[in-house]
Amino acid sequence: MALIKAFPVVKYGRRLTNELEKLITPPYDVISPQEQQAFYESHPFNMIRLVLGNQYPDDHELNNKHTRAASTLDEWMQKGVLTRHDKPALAIYQMDFEQPGVGVKRLDGIVAVVKVDDYGRGKVLPHEKTYLGPKKDQLDLLRACKSNLTPVHSLFDDDDDRIYNLYSPFMENEPDQVATDSNKNVHRTWLIDDEKIIDAITEAFDSKSLFIADGHHRYETALAYKREQEALNSYDPEAPYNYVMMYLTALSHPGLTILPAHRMVKGLSNFEISKFFTQLDPYFDFTEIPFSECGLTADTERFISGLADYSDVGGCFGLACHGQNRFWLLKLRDFGALSRVVDSSIPVALQRLDVTILSEVILNLGLGLDKGNSEGKIEYTPIISEAIERALRGEVQASFILNPTRVDQMREAAEKGFKLPQKSTYFYPKLSSGLVLNVFQ
Repeated sequence: MALIKAFPVVKYGRRLTNELEKLITPPYDVISPQEQQAFYESHPFNMIRLVLGNQYPDDHELNNKHTRAASTLDEWMQKGVLTRHDKPALAIYQMDFEQPGVGVKRLDGIVAVVKVDDYGRGKVLPHEKTYLGPKKDQLDLLRACKSNLTPVHSLFDDDDDRIYNLYSPFMENEPDQVATDSNKNVHRTWLIDDEKIIDAITEAFDSKSLFIADGHHRYETALAYKREQEALNSYDPEAPYNYVMMYLTALSHPGLTILPAHRMVKGLSNFEISKFFTQLDPYFDFTEIPFSECGLTADTERFISGLADYSDVGGCFGLACHGQNRFWLLKLRDFGALSRVVDSSIPVALQRLDVTILSEVILNLGLGLDKGNSEGKIEYTPIISEAIERALRGEVQASFILNPTRVDQMREAAEKGFKLPQKSTYFYPKLSSGLVLNVFQ
């Protein structure tokens, strides 16, 4: 069973409470080089110095972005830039955000530390595959800082609102922290250090499974670090390395939002659109949407609308290519044909997911990209306009637009032990780094 507990929460000191907008960052893996530099310049205590430090040509084993992050963290703790709460606590984390085409939404949940174990043994279940590169980088950072700087985001069943009813009364009080991020999303936190409430919440999780929504790399990094420490030290089940910080939200929460992670492909040698269509012709129908006199904005709207018509049915994908004066919709003719081209180890129900079809058929069969050779050739964005514009400008060779994966589909994948392709889901908005930290004592 998932074991969660309170922990000594670390956050920015009170003298910086009114400057949090200049101090927080998104998770490291969604920060562009331009944003990284902007965060550096926004404030000398910005969290970027810990989560994604600058690299320099003369970096070496004893002086690099990870060792500098560790030194900065120690200095900030000593000087009171960051402060530790005097009692173990849980944090309530709430976000207000605007979803395009929907309006303002709100998401809230609990930040706790969760026992780290092999997937399944501790009832923590993944749904996505991960890349080796980010895990190595994050493990080096964890070794240096001995801290969780950004929570893993996980989901749990709370259909009877038992857990929500335990923490929601605290949100009637003034929050401990309020910050507006660079995307105008509002983040608020409250601390719960009442032992009776903490015990009631942690007990309510005893029978829960946790489904990782966002942060698979961070969880697997925590597991690797735990194994290292067990090999180096005599085993201590309560040592901080046995736990990882998690943001826990209900599967049924109305604010839970998944955006699609559109694929932008680059670095392909001898890419020809005609050969690509020939490879996929046995399985797909291709509908052209030529650029018209109405303008690109109107053409894009027709393109997106045509794709959205298949959001409940599945099997439809958008394509924008450099050097072409049209968009395409790729429509799967027969879901039954998938068994002939999709890895037989993938459960039949999951073969029908758009992210599986895109990965196994369109990218693998159509472009020759598989899990062994795709790293570095695929970029991801939840923003349709970015994917389209980058393809049309020639910054990438092709962009594949898809409809979002649903929460129930993600859960089914996790429960069946199947990992969906990398970046199958893009949970929105992203938690900020800097409001709640777990610094090992």
